[in-house]
Amino acid sequence: MTKIIAIANYKGGVGKTTLASVIAATLSERFGRKVLIIDADPQSNITEVFIPPTSFEKILGYARAQQRVFSLEWIVGSGEPIIYKATENLAVVPSKPEYIGLAKYLVVPAERVYSLRKEIDGKLSEFEYVILDLPPQMYGLIGPLIKMADALVTPVTKTSFALTALYFLIRDVRGLPPNEKPPFIGAVLTRFRTVEKANIEIYRRRARRVVEEAYMTYGMKWELEESLKSPVFESVFYAHPKLADIRALPFDPSENVRLIRVLRGKTRYSSQILNFVEPLTIEVEKRIEISEKVHGSGLP
Repeated sequence: MTKIIAIANYKGGVGKTTLASVIAATLSERFGRKVLIIDADPQSNITEVFIPPTSFEKILGYARAQQRVFSLEWIVGSGEPIIYKATENLAVVPSKPEYIGLAKYLVVPAERVYSLRKEIDGKLSEFEYVILDLPPQMYGLIGPLIKMADALVTPVTKTSFALTALYFLIRDVRGLPPNEKPPFIGAVLTRFRTVEKANIEIYRRRARRVVEEAYMTYGMKWELEESLKSPVFESVFYAHPKLADIRALPFDPSENVRLIRVLRGKTRYSSQILNFVEPLTIEVEKRIEISEKVHGSGLP
């Protein structure tokens, strides 16, 4: 069955899109997994990462001719989605900037969440993973959408506001039925430097305490407490000078290291970045596997 991973945090600028893009790239390129990214963010950042401007213009024309829709319209049930094949193993349901003024008014009814999940498990069952790249705001769109995921991952930077956002995200997700979905498989510490060992441990303890406090507000414990050592990933998504390139001209014919680039007419991933992210991606798969053994997968 397809596994849906939601990447979310209420705070902007914590690396949600970067984390989602590199996990998707590593799963598809290094491990040969079939991956679909759903860009549910009106800012369309992950769409820009994987779809060059010339291709996006063609997609707009294709959408009009074939009566296909972009991500948010598909999510609310307004048509069949555009699925852009970036590589052999990776595809994207793109967003578009016009959604910026629209997203806060969209609501996904509970029944649509169930039908969307069934659609993914049926029509899109070729994909082993679906990664939801979500905006920082909750809206009536994002809260229900998270509920169809099999795993929730939250990037956290070394700021108190990022931890506060983590606290309220978990509270909100746990406060919406079904209360046990999706399993929170962990917070990923992002944008730390490799030399910050002591600082990393401080924030690891802080993040763990925040997760415990968020669950305690509902008289609950973290759902994977008995199976995993900590609600914070062991792998750290360290700061890396090349990661800035992901959000700036990602398709580049030069020899500069990018996440993806076009060479000789073919898309290529950056081996340097994939090497950098591979341990984290392995831990994502392990945590999902443990979560499924404990709780199963999919909506009830």
